[in-house]
Amino acid sequence: MVRRALVLALAGALLATAVGAGASASSITKHKLASVDIPAGVTRALSVPYPDALKYGNARYSGSRRLSRKPGARGSRPDLAKVEILETQSVEGGSLYRVRAHNGNPLGSAPVRLTVIATTVEPLPHR
Repeated sequence: MVRRALVLALAGALLATAVGAGASASSITKHKLASVDIPAGVTRALSVPYPDALKYGNARYSGSRRLSRKPGARGSRPDLAKVEILETQSVEGGSLYRVRAHNGNPLGSAPVRLTVIATTVEPLPHR
């Protein structure tokens, strides 16, 4: 009986260690987003700070962008294919993600919404 309890306790300790090791090998992903409306014929730039930018040496940074039609906007329906992404890059020493876009739709078209998402992946444990 004592032997069985000892084996169960040892198995529980090994399982807890394995779960703890798995938790330390994971990572934290943080996102920050911002949007701007771009009228027809206009170029706009949007910069979004990375969450916890440059705080940890082993963090990875990335960014993405999304174009959509502005909901409830007046004007003719814009063609998203006519919106040109001019630049996407990290700026300010790697603390911001910036996107520049030009809306090439004809005047009278509804604005296009540009959404920029900056992502930080922080592996654990932090270094």
